Amino acid sequence: MKKTIITIAIIIVAIAGAAFVLKGNKEKMQAKTDLAKKVNESIPVQVEEVKQENLAGSFVATGNFQPNQELTLVSEGSGKIVSIRVKEGEFVKAGDLLARLEYGVKEAEVKSAEAAFEKISTDKKRYENLLKSGGVSQSQLDEVNINYVNAETRLISAKKNLNDTYIRAPFSGYINKKYIEIGSYLSQQSNKTFDIVDISTLKLVINVTENQVLAADNAKEIEVSTDVYPNTQYKGKINFIGAKADASLNYPIELSVSNIKDKPLRAGMYGRASFSLPSADMSLVIPREALTGSVNDAKVYVVQDNVVKLKPVIIKRQFANKVEVIDGLQAGDKIVTSGLINLNDGAKVSVL
Repeated sequence: MKKTIITIAIIIVAIAGAAFVLKGNKEKMQAKTDLAKKVNESIPVQVEEVKQENLAGSFVATGNFQPNQELTLVSEGSGKIVSIRVKEGEFVKAGDLLARLEYGVKEAEVKSAEAAFEKISTDKKRYENLLKSGGVSQSQLDEVNINYVNAETRLISAKKNLNDTYIRAPFSGYINKKYIEIGSYLSQQSNKTFDIVDISTLKLVINVTENQVLAADNAKEIEVSTDVYPNTQYKGKINFIGAKADASLNYPIELSVSNIKDKPLRAGMYGRASFSLPSADMSLVIPREALTGSVNDAKVYVVQDNVVKLKPVIIKRQFANKVEVIDGLQAGDKIVTSGLINLNDGAKVSVL
């Protein structure tokens, strides 16, 4: 009897304990459910504060230097090279003789053509006088005139062939590469002689963003610097500004940079162009990703007390990742930049 009572008491205690544990678990589950409902009432978003920025200001762009002129010089004549006057790396002036082709035969052809031309010139004058006195017919003079023209043509051709034996520098610059040696033969298929590079001035080609390209033409001055001469400033001048952007929405700008004799730059080096622009008024600027709708009907979500309000805005200028707002916002407003897809006007949000 006593044993039975003890057993019953143990069972009652076990049941009571189980009931207490189940009640506690239920209360915890309910608390979690209530919390989840409370959290799900707000939508997580990222925000950014509307600020005023100077859309002009100065900016720096980098690029590489290119020669002012570069040319692979080819020979118009053909024949064997008999002399070379320059070496690779040497500076030459426009018109300097660089090399000479064999010329003996061509000189003889010029002398022969000159003699023939002198004879036919004399015959032409004599026949013109005889025609006046009736000593020759007009057809005979016409034939002499034809021979005169042919002789003049042969003389011009012979002089050009002789002139083509001189290989001269078309402009001042450095001999960057030599393709010929004494004794080598030039033909129409293989007539490269020298590479000439002019670096008295250099071209600095840079790429800028769409907002920078609009301001670049108004730059008061452009200073160019390099790593090889860190304490030296070179003056830059805009040669041209590209009218079309590349695939990365960047625009090419070519600057002309005067070289300095004691600190010469070389083609292929990197340079930095610093554009000093006139001051401009401050503008309200927001990220492009904050916009909903088209640019012509743009709206943004403004956060106030963890509630968003959809506001229309007017856009003026557009840049790569920003837009200028001229109406609808004020500096200090907090706008949603991420999480817009789940939003609607009046929705509650939690700022991440």
